[in-house]
Amino acid sequence: MSPEEIQGIFFLECEESLASAEQGLAACKAGTQDSDTVNAIFRAVHSIKGGAGAFGFEALQGFTHTFETLLSDVRENLVPLTPALIDLLLRSLDVLSDHVTAARDGGSPPEDASLIREMEGAMANAQGANAQQAAPAEPEPAAPTHAVTFDEDDLTSDLDLDDLLNDLAGAPPAPEPTQEAAGWKVHLRPHAGAMRNGGEPLLLLRELAALGAVACECDTTSIPALDDFDPHQGYLGWTYLVPQDVSEASVRDIFDFVGDDCPIAIGPDATIPPTQIEPSSTRPAPAASAPKAVAPAPAPVAAPVQTPAAANPAPAPATPAPAPEAPAATGGGAPPAAPAPGQSIRIDLVKLDKLIDTVGELVIAQAMLAQRLQNENVQSVEELTLLESLTRDIQESAMSIRAQPIGSVFSRVPRILRELSSSTGKHVNLQVFGETTELDKTVIERLGEPLTHLIRNAVDHGIESPEDRLAKGKSPEGTLTLSAEHRSGRILIKIADDGAGINRARVFAKAVEKGIVAPDAVMSKEEIEQLIFAAGFSTAASITNVSGRGVGMDVVRQNVKDLGGRISIESEEDKGTTFILTLPLTLAISDGMIVKVGDQTLVVPLTHVVESLRPEPKDVQGLGASRQMLNVRGRFIPVVSVAEAVGAYDAVDNPSQGVLIVVDTESAGQAALLVDNIWDQRQFVIKSLDTHYRNVDGVAGATILGDGRVALILNVDTLVQGAVSSGYGLEAA
Repeated sequence: MSPEEIQGIFFLECEESLASAEQGLAACKAGTQDSDTVNAIFRAVHSIKGGAGAFGFEALQGFTHTFETLLSDVRENLVPLTPALIDLLLRSLDVLSDHVTAARDGGSPPEDASLIREMEGAMANAQGANAQQAAPAEPEPAAPTHAVTFDEDDLTSDLDLDDLLNDLAGAPPAPEPTQEAAGWKVHLRPHAGAMRNGGEPLLLLRELAALGAVACECDTTSIPALDDFDPHQGYLGWTYLVPQDVSEASVRDIFDFVGDDCPIAIGPDATIPPTQIEPSSTRPAPAASAPKAVAPAPAPVAAPVQTPAAANPAPAPATPAPAPEAPAATGGGAPPAAPAPGQSIRIDLVKLDKLIDTVGELVIAQAMLAQRLQNENVQSVEELTLLESLTRDIQESAMSIRAQPIGSVFSRVPRILRELSSSTGKHVNLQVFGETTELDKTVIERLGEPLTHLIRNAVDHGIESPEDRLAKGKSPEGTLTLSAEHRSGRILIKIADDGAGINRARVFAKAVEKGIVAPDAVMSKEEIEQLIFAAGFSTAASITNVSGRGVGMDVVRQNVKDLGGRISIESEEDKGTTFILTLPLTLAISDGMIVKVGDQTLVVPLTHVVESLRPEPKDVQGLGASRQMLNVRGRFIPVVSVAEAVGAYDAVDNPSQGVLIVVDTESAGQAALLVDNIWDQRQFVIKSLDTHYRNVDGVAGATILGDGRVALILNVDTLVQGAVSSGYGLEAA
């Protein structure tokens, strides 16, 4: 695996860690402040810090170090988790997210100096309060002289290997530390796996030095001659003297990533773990020799660990030490653990797209076989039905691999609300439902922008200020509700607020002022609400950083249309507004009606279809010289000739002789598409015309039918909008 691929995995894990920390802090804000929640937040930030150091992202590592230190104090109950501190942690998490984005995209790190000072101030205030109750600390004695010592400059600069080995070889024996030495010891020896898996030992030593630990002993007994030296193995072991005020948990956290590849031993009777040479090495293992600096240990220390902070630790009970026959890396000979349920693996997206394309071709092949058998009058209905069922199951399973929970999009909302609260002064309570609802990864990726616009619009235009809400008898804190659910093969996303609702009179007046509609236009409530999606439309009294420039809502509608979806509005004055997004579960395979229009075979996406019918002559009425309207249960809707829209020849032009398909559109309401006949209803694979040809108005793409012919997929919204004017929605008398 290349370094670029490893770095890509790191950034994916950063996203997961940020989401985990966001979830934990949200739980803390809601009142869940148990140790498990705090530990989960700490681990998430610690994971980002470890990877940042390994890849050399200094700005990210530096900020995360301060953030992690504050969380460590919270975890150890040194800093109380107050509402003010939770707010500070949330703001720190936002900046941490910006740091990750800058590191991933190669941009400039965000300004974090003031926030670092706030975090350090929170720790200093807590330490000052704790110091008033603590006894005065004794002066720290000077560190004793030992065999090999490293100061901070050694650990942060490049070392020459020959000079280092010469120094180590000529180093005098280390004197035994005195009982009066303040601090406690940690012994470690990185093995070959630590370096192979990215746990570069120098980074671990730097982490220890950052805690104030001092290297007081180095075991060099396993270093072979230079001719036999294998740079992939681990030969050196260290003993560090750790300050008394540093907890054991802080030290063990440094080695979370390397595990058994860098064993550590802590305790009064512990020694440096023994050397392990991997069998895969072609170099013969060095001959055993008596240690020069430390006494060899026959096995890794497994005795109970004494608390380093204890002033007079009691001696550990004597227990017989078993003589292990297996290498220490096997974990004491324990059998490997069985894979845990729910394990996952990372798959290259290119491979996944290839699988989806292959499944699409399988759907086409199944349709071709069904068409061939039908043409030859082969009676194999049972087998064909089974094949169709299996093909659909394979298609759904393949799509489920690409499916992701919409919670990954919803998780960004708390930060958006925090930013909006800071800029508008409005406090908003977030409620989320259905965050585990899954949809295609492509839809997920393209959903973030329209969702952000709708949320900003809801807070800025919908939810009133605290003063106005109190005057109306409402809670000063507004409520924003996000929900997602599956319905009829599509996903329904709702963004609802409990604000003032849409002021239709103001919207209409603004539309007249902008020249969008005529002053004498007669419009229904729904048509007035749709005006907010017009380009350049805005009811904001002034331009702010949040809104007012008339861009955003038209972009929302266009983005939703590009996803093959629709957006609708439900609003009630002083009760609130709900935006409803209806989206396909996937953009690759869908269901549709195969229709005949003159010399053309076309596909109408089933998501737009309301019903189909053969009208009686009395149900179709003329309007003007060439317009026709269909009476559907007391409501007249326009009849759209598909043949005229696509340029088909020899098509039916009398609605009573053809079939009318009632469709629902976003911008023009309902309409009736006139086609010659409906041939079939089945799944179809969407092929982009932009990729293979060019964009065509009224056409969403193409597909391959069972007989091998290419059929165009109608873009119902564009087709109806281009053929019908806004004045067609006439009510029956």
